[in-house]
Amino acid sequence: MKKIVLIVFALIFGLSINAQDKKEQIKFKPTVKINGRIQYDFEFLKRANIDDSFNDNEFRRVHFSVTGKVAKNVKYKVETDFAHGSLGFRDVYVKYTAGKYGNFSFGSVAEPTSLEMMTSSKYISFNERAMLTAMQNFRWGSGFHYENFGLLNGKATFQLAYTNNGLNGEGFKDNSLENGMNFVARATGTVLNNKEKHQVVHLGVNYANRPYKDLKFKPENHMGSKYHFVFDGSDNRTDLGFELATTFGPISVQGEYKSQAFNATDKDYKMTSYYAFASYFITGEHRPYKHAAFGRVKPKKDIDNGGFGALEVLARYSSMTASDDVITMETLNPDTLLLERVNPQEPINNISLGVNWYLNSRIRVMYNYVITDDGNEVLGNLGQHLFRVQLDF
Repeated sequence: MKKIVLIVFALIFGLSINAQDKKEQIKFKPTVKINGRIQYDFEFLKRANIDDSFNDNEFRRVHFSVTGKVAKNVKYKVETDFAHGSLGFRDVYVKYTAGKYGNFSFGSVAEPTSLEMMTSSKYISFNERAMLTAMQNFRWGSGFHYENFGLLNGKATFQLAYTNNGLNGEGFKDNSLENGMNFVARATGTVLNNKEKHQVVHLGVNYANRPYKDLKFKPENHMGSKYHFVFDGSDNRTDLGFELATTFGPISVQGEYKSQAFNATDKDYKMTSYYAFASYFITGEHRPYKHAAFGRVKPKKDIDNGGFGALEVLARYSSMTASDDVITMETLNPDTLLLERVNPQEPINNISLGVNWYLNSRIRVMYNYVITDDGNEVLGNLGQHLFRVQLDF
């Protein structure tokens, strides 16, 4: 009798172990999600002292992406931009999520260089990011990335990246790694984060070290011409930036300061830039804050539910200044409305006024009026009217 009991027990135990093994061996089903965005722009640019003007339109961004998981802790994303009829990489990565230890990514991810850069183009308040963001090569960098948004019980974050200098339109291929790579780090914290009352006080600091590259940027438009600064004899550049942002219900204030040093044999050059802006939702919405950046605005009553949507008004001041001996390379060009300035160290200042109409959480109409004062007494200030229709899915 004892033998029979033991045999039955063994069979039951064996079957339970076998069932458990089968349960544990169930394969994870990969997930797939398709996303995209369209931003269609019109720009009208004119110098105050001349009759010529620049009027144009473009698809500023046409993004298409696929995201998902291939394992419980392994995510992926493949995002490309088709604007201007050419293909360029954006987010293209494999990410391992390690819970409280953070996320580890390999591939192309947005470099953590500032609050403006970490806020997606779907959610930035103005048509174009502030001039300060031009101090890096490109928003994305390909290499190794790390992020942890759960430090100090979610009150602090840390991000870093080690990336190459390849071009996104060429798959970030870089066959000159011996010339150096980019190291970027960012730490942030929230002094206040009351989600129920939509109140946030964000503080941040960021650092970057990169191989040398001329500085080229536009005065907060996208289709006009670029300023070109040359730092003769430099072989590398270092950035140090500081971030501050607050939201108190419908009122939001954000600002950043960044200093960039170019190291040469007999001298050091320096570029400094800052911006500050304020926004107010007339209809009572707020800018959502998550993972040390701002996210999707959701109207209280959108057009699909008989409402008007959300209406936001905003203003920004930004400035960029070069130290002595920095060379500028602007040249006269009737199509681009730029002329070499008499004093290259004259600050470039922008004043921007804007309004955003959120028809629902995924459709937005934007208008910016920007005045650029770059010290050009011949042509005068540059006036800019920027329009955008945007949607994402």
